[in-house]
Amino acid sequence: MSRRINTGPRATRAGSALGTPTRGDFLTRLIKYIPAEIVGLYVAVRGAVPHEADPAVLWWLALGAWVLVPVYFWVATTRGGTPPMILQIVFASLAFPVWVFAIGGSPVTSWAWFNEHQYVASIALMFLTVIFGWFEPRPGT
Repeated sequence: MSRRINTGPRATRAGSALGTPTRGDFLTRLIKYIPAEIVGLYVAVRGAVPHEADPAVLWWLALGAWVLVPVYFWVATTRGGTPPMILQIVFASLAFPVWVFAIGGSPVTSWAWFNEHQYVASIALMFLTVIFGWFEPRPGT
């Protein structure tokens, strides 16, 4: 499965049966806007950092992973000579810090306010993910 959101024609029974590429539906877009590979990388690297490490280390790891999001999505959406999917790149880049805050154990746990209100990050993540899924790239992009 490609990471690129398909912006082809809407699905029809005949088109689907023939294997014709069809435009991604809501659930497909929702999933493809999530920077899962980079979130997974961040979680794995964060797990290697000792608990007593300086919080600045986690901030640098989060920042480094965040920089990788647009690079990764640029490469992933331009495979096969297609132009980059700018909307997908922007949404994945905006979603990454929200994921970092919501997964817990992130650099923001050094903030007292966040430790008392971590549920806010989880709620923001739920709404952000669903709202992004509503956005459909223009056909042919």
